[in-house]
Amino acid sequence: MNLYVNTGYEMEQEGQKDIAHYIEHLPFAMYLDEATAHGGALLEAVRSGKYPWQGYTNVRQTCYLFLFDTIGSEIYTTELDLLSRIIGGGLKSTPENLAAEHGSFYQEYIHRNGHLGYDEERLFWNLSKVYAPPVRPEHYFEHVKGFNWDAVSSFYKDWYHPQRATLVMVGPITDLDQAAQDIEAHFGKLKATPAQELAYPKRAYLEHPNQFIQVEQEDTDTLEYAETKIDLYWRNQTPPKAASKALQHKWMYEMLYELIGDHLRQIPTTYDLHYTLGIDRSGQLPALGLNLKTFMGREQDAVEHVAVALEQLKKQGVAEGAYQKYRQKELKSIDQRDSNTLGAVLSAYDERIRAEEFLEFDQLALKKRWLNGLSYDTVNSELKAFLRDGPQDIGILAPKGASVLQLSEIQFRSWLDEAKRMNTAADEYETKLIADSLIAQLTQEDSKDLGSDALGGHRIQLANGVRVVLYPQEGAPLKLHGFRNVGASNLNKQDFIKAHLVPEWLHTSGIGAYTHFELQRVLTDLGMIYGRALYVNQGESGIQLQAPAERLESLLQLAHLYLSAPREDPEAFTYWKEDEFLFYKNPPYGREEHDLTVLSKNVLKEVNPGLTAEERYKAVQLSTMTELKEIYQSLFLHPQEFLFLLSGDFSETEVIPLLETYLGNLRVSENQVKREEKVISYLPKGPLEKLYMIPGILPSDLNLKIQYTFPIAREDWKAQVNLKLMREVINTRLWELRHIKKRGLYIIHAISHSDMELQRGNLTIILPTVAGMEQVLSSDVEELVSWFKEHPIAKSELKTIKSRFYVKGITGKSIIDEGYRYYKWGTILPEPEAVKAYIEEVSAQDIQTWIQEKLVPEHRYIFMGKGVPEARN
Repeated sequence: MNLYVNTGYEMEQEGQKDIAHYIEHLPFAMYLDEATAHGGALLEAVRSGKYPWQGYTNVRQTCYLFLFDTIGSEIYTTELDLLSRIIGGGLKSTPENLAAEHGSFYQEYIHRNGHLGYDEERLFWNLSKVYAPPVRPEHYFEHVKGFNWDAVSSFYKDWYHPQRATLVMVGPITDLDQAAQDIEAHFGKLKATPAQELAYPKRAYLEHPNQFIQVEQEDTDTLEYAETKIDLYWRNQTPPKAASKALQHKWMYEMLYELIGDHLRQIPTTYDLHYTLGIDRSGQLPALGLNLKTFMGREQDAVEHVAVALEQLKKQGVAEGAYQKYRQKELKSIDQRDSNTLGAVLSAYDERIRAEEFLEFDQLALKKRWLNGLSYDTVNSELKAFLRDGPQDIGILAPKGASVLQLSEIQFRSWLDEAKRMNTAADEYETKLIADSLIAQLTQEDSKDLGSDALGGHRIQLANGVRVVLYPQEGAPLKLHGFRNVGASNLNKQDFIKAHLVPEWLHTSGIGAYTHFELQRVLTDLGMIYGRALYVNQGESGIQLQAPAERLESLLQLAHLYLSAPREDPEAFTYWKEDEFLFYKNPPYGREEHDLTVLSKNVLKEVNPGLTAEERYKAVQLSTMTELKEIYQSLFLHPQEFLFLLSGDFSETEVIPLLETYLGNLRVSENQVKREEKVISYLPKGPLEKLYMIPGILPSDLNLKIQYTFPIAREDWKAQVNLKLMREVINTRLWELRHIKKRGLYIIHAISHSDMELQRGNLTIILPTVAGMEQVLSSDVEELVSWFKEHPIAKSELKTIKSRFYVKGITGKSIIDEGYRYYKWGTILPEPEAVKAYIEEVSAQDIQTWIQEKLVPEHRYIFMGKGVPEARN
């Protein structure tokens, strides 16, 4: 059951930024308060995880999604009552819920890295004027605290009204008449109330004169490099008023965006340019947005490079093959879509309501008819017309002192015009990984048959000592995992950290005849996954690759190149250092999360704790290409110590000659590294509490990690099942910290991990919050654990937990996973039936006993990460 309310970010005014999203949080808090107060089926469903709910806030729509089991049930009636109250003026949150959601809302902002986008929000606000002005990250928490009842109710009264709402109910509804009566009873008597007139800022944007906006970054990094961000926007035409024509208008632009994006991804990038290019598909503006990021001082080269590719599109149009590929993909998607499933129906309505389209059209049939009536010439004509006069709008976000901030619009557009005078012919390139002449030089010597292993795999040994285990699987894609029990811990202290840099350095440099960019294009054309293939941890080095079944030889060629032919290119090395700077400045996960994880693992003497962001950055700056090459040779050029596991759809008669040719010709380095077994069994005696001050996060933030660690033998799969069941049981009450105790939390979850190397079990409760809540939350968790020691979980809740137990986490996700554990530790994983039978026998009292035995102070370690005020100077 989805309730859509026609309100969102476009309705916010000065001082109201994100209040639409904040209001979306409140009904769920009210709902859980009422569930807790009333008990019954609703509370049981919440505790067992059977009752999912979620919401989202968009540009012009806020959606509330609830699931129920049957018409007439307690949950169904409660949900209808809540949704009718939401749009009937009955959203009356308590002061306690308002205050608690201030904290959780702020934590969501941090979790989604909202603080990293402040400067970009400023640029976008200047370009669009659609939303309320952004708020500085260090002021955001105080801004959110300003969402008191007066502020909330003012926005709520302006935009929440029955005539602005749409209810969608989907599922196996056997009594439609009863459902209609229930809806009428809950919603039909709601009075239409006066609402503010709705403006259409997107339409105003299309009619606005062209813009050239230059914005200076608020905080320029004092580190080695600084980036400029350039947004180029090509505006769509104003959509027709006729509904069917408006849909065709929308579909055409969706197609053009896709075709332009595919073309731009094929630009033959070079190491000296160093830019990233993305397409804005957010829908926040009716325009195609190209988002270009490049280091300060290289803006002109990067803009001209992208403009050349666009000029090629203007002159030559998109390739017919690319157009047909897109068209066939869309037609196939329409033909294969089961429009009757719950998910498909909800998705279809969700898309249409957000786009404010008519709901009664059979859009799939209309789109299919439109696609079948399209011609290649029509699409190219539309494409060239769209690109001809753009970009209309240009936004530049640059560091203080950047010369690009002093440019006039005429000077900047001259960079785009320069592309018209350049050669725009398309580049040709090979799609072979290894040239035939080089393959001819690879000798082929017979391998030895070593018989079968305990898992049914076929073992062979190649002439150079490489061992391979084959696991043929009909219809399965190819997976290759090769590993050697020598890793960073086998090197000296100086090389230990640098060893962790080798995979990324090699990934950025490329292999064989291909640069990083060229290899990406080639593998994409071959339909193979491109990503980081090599890995290094403390105790192991290895390679993991995947490919479609028809790419068997290409897969083995790729492995051969990675393990024998890294490129040595000074430009690539410089590019890698620059790229690592970007990773340090803006990692894909929170820098503080990474640091706290590593620091806490170091205390517990874990085998593979990883590197903190600070350690990694410093090591990158101090590395040389010669050093990394020597470390690479010492870890990866020892084929006689490697074991390869290969699974997928192949015949052994076909694969063995290829193995002999490619893996059998891996060369042996003289740069030997001595393998030293280091089994660490030390574990500090709990309870332990450590606080870390971590640069790069706001002073108000706190990451709290409460971990229980205790011994679990590798072969004791039942103890591993017990650990997972304890985690699921603890999770059934964690939501109470947010909604009953009202601690202002957004992320609350327990995770469990069985460490095979150290033979430990880890159960960790993660609580990102704000500074000052440490002791309160630690006491809350202690109280929670104590409750479970005294009260077994309800049978109904345990039944639900068992029904969603992830068996493959114990039995292995694939034959490669099983093979790795077998050859690494000699462990035979249990059969799924045995695991299921054991789970069925587990009682609530059993889990209570495990919690009493394992979740004790002697096993408890508390780690906290706080921000440093000086870090934001």
